[in-house]
Amino acid sequence: MVVNYSRDSEYHSQRNNALIPHSSCNATSMIMALKQAGAKLPESRFPSNRQPEDVLTAFLQSDLAAEKSRRLAPWAYDRITGESITPPHEIHCVMTWAVNHLMGRDIVSFREDWSLDDLVKALDRGCGVVVSGKFPYQGGTIDHVVSLAGYMKHQNRIDTLLIDDPYGDYQTGYRSHRGNDIPLPVARAREILKPTGKDLFWASIISHR
Repeated sequence: MVVNYSRDSEYHSQRNNALIPHSSCNATSMIMALKQAGAKLPESRFPSNRQPEDVLTAFLQSDLAAEKSRRLAPWAYDRITGESITPPHEIHCVMTWAVNHLMGRDIVSFREDWSLDDLVKALDRGCGVVVSGKFPYQGGTIDHVVSLAGYMKHQNRIDTLLIDDPYGDYQTGYRSHRGNDIPLPVARAREILKPTGKDLFWASIISHR
């Protein structure tokens, strides 16, 4: 049995983003998850003449986001020079703050200890789910973020997740740019998703409201 909650949602590729297209998987996945959860993006913050992921990325590059990042994630700055080591758009707590700020309400919750059952139940409730991991690429791995679209069940057991990957299909080493509804076996998910090799996962859950 295949359960796919993103069938009626638009797939977004990060490759056509106006800003940092090769480093905006997080913002792009967050927008897909928001839409999957049925969240209405406020026109005052997300004008129709711009891609929403570009709006979110630009906000994360703003002075306000940098100031917030210094308070939420002081570890992301060099203690001596004060220069950024990890940019705001790559920090989960800053991304959570940014989306909640732009949406005008607390709609995103990030934790480092969601179980697979937690994530599946969230999907079944109509929530969006964003996960991060180390995905295979060119003989190594890349830190990458994707949106969960659903899952596949065999003999009443979930054995595969479906992901909407904004960069393409990890199974092809991202030679294929089509990243919609890509299967990720649960056993493989434990190897790829952070923290790797564990049964608990880092994830952002977007409320269905």
